[in-house]
Amino acid sequence: MLNPYPHSLISLKPATVSENKSRRNFLKQNTLTGIGAVLLGGLGGCVTGRVSSDGKKKFQGEVTITSIGDMTLEQLRDKYRTELFNRFLPNMDSSVVDHEYGGFMCTVDIRSGKLLDTNKKAWYEGRGIWIYSFLYNNFEKNPRYLEIARKAKDFILKLLPADDRFYPGAYTREGVPLSKEEGDIYGNLFIAEGLAEYAKASGEKQYRELAKKIIFSCLNRYDSSDYRYPFEDDYKTHSGAPDVLAPRIVGHWMIFLRFATQFIEQGADPDIQRLADRCVDAIMNHHLNPDFNLFNECLNHDLSRPDSGLAQYTFLGHGIETLWIVMFEAARKKDVKLFQKAQELFKRHVSVAHDTVYGGYFRSLDQVDNFTFNLDKFLWLQEEVLIGTLFLIEHKADAWAEKCFAETYAYVQEKFAYPNYKFWTFSGDRKMNNYQIDRAEHYHHPRHLMINLLALERMIRRGHKTSGVFG
Repeated sequence: MLNPYPHSLISLKPATVSENKSRRNFLKQNTLTGIGAVLLGGLGGCVTGRVSSDGKKKFQGEVTITSIGDMTLEQLRDKYRTELFNRFLPNMDSSVVDHEYGGFMCTVDIRSGKLLDTNKKAWYEGRGIWIYSFLYNNFEKNPRYLEIARKAKDFILKLLPADDRFYPGAYTREGVPLSKEEGDIYGNLFIAEGLAEYAKASGEKQYRELAKKIIFSCLNRYDSSDYRYPFEDDYKTHSGAPDVLAPRIVGHWMIFLRFATQFIEQGADPDIQRLADRCVDAIMNHHLNPDFNLFNECLNHDLSRPDSGLAQYTFLGHGIETLWIVMFEAARKKDVKLFQKAQELFKRHVSVAHDTVYGGYFRSLDQVDNFTFNLDKFLWLQEEVLIGTLFLIEHKADAWAEKCFAETYAYVQEKFAYPNYKFWTFSGDRKMNNYQIDRAEHYHHPRHLMINLLALERMIRRGHKTSGVFG
């Protein structure tokens, strides 16, 4: 399963005339750029949207950024805050959070907030623990946030598998496994990420140590010659390739590295630093295919390229997400050389993924030489672009990033953010005419909101100046 973002496109809903009209009215008041015509060419294919002419000015070697597109930083910050605190969190509280047993039930009708089933996934428990712990650590010491994280932590840790086994994929509301088979590595990785953030919030250091233990247990499995990762039939079809034995996967390094960066920000740890360095090396020096300057999602165990269709397969969505994570690690280390390489590759992956006809970004290029894309659209990928571009704006006042952010923000507001729904839609077809209505996305969406809200607040506190981290 190369795509660690499971989805169901069974419950799809076509946009109605009234919904499109409501959405257009919403856009008139809320988009950065008015979602004008798509302009082809220039700046890596990410050029729709307008950057205000007086949006930045240079003085004494510094850059001041007062606006992005047609919004001031303060206006954009306020819109982020409204979406997070006035819409997303209240609807999570009423529809998704299990206040009785702990944890998160994400199968929800996004229009009404009605719960469609009560099953829980290991992935979603770890992600939810992280979200509410991060809220507590970075926005407000609200005991309700910590209590939601604590109850989810208690729910999932009662089910912690013995030895190095992975969590089963799903459970009943009460915590009964729905399968005897273990799930994939991502459930354990997300639970470790959640526990590390929870340890910071609660002050209970034992959960930091448990998180580290789980991470290295996952790494031991990943490094073993008998490691198995189930590839979805979808990817076998597109790549024409069989499973790779004990594969190396960009998505795995990505989560390991994000965990490591956050873990070290709480305090130095030589073991975790070695893990971070190893991830960066694998991503930047091995998965990058020199023939087309994009990442191969899957390599052989020894980091050589598969002798199959997988050598032509690039999961662009993972590439984009991974590269902002690498840029965050470069900022933590103040590593200018790593940052420069990562930003160039980030722009490259965004440019290739861009749908120059209908807007937005494709998640995978299934056959590079034939230029064959998987044409569905996912909210998480659009939001990874928003995180990476705002990072480049904050630290470098990058003009390409300003234009790309403005276009992407406007696209997301038009295609995913139905103003009358409880939650944004998570995925749909290429034009987003038919879209998913049966899942509340509770990780990528709030993560994007929180990371970018913190960035905007830092920029405003600095008097709109760039950070100076990279000189």
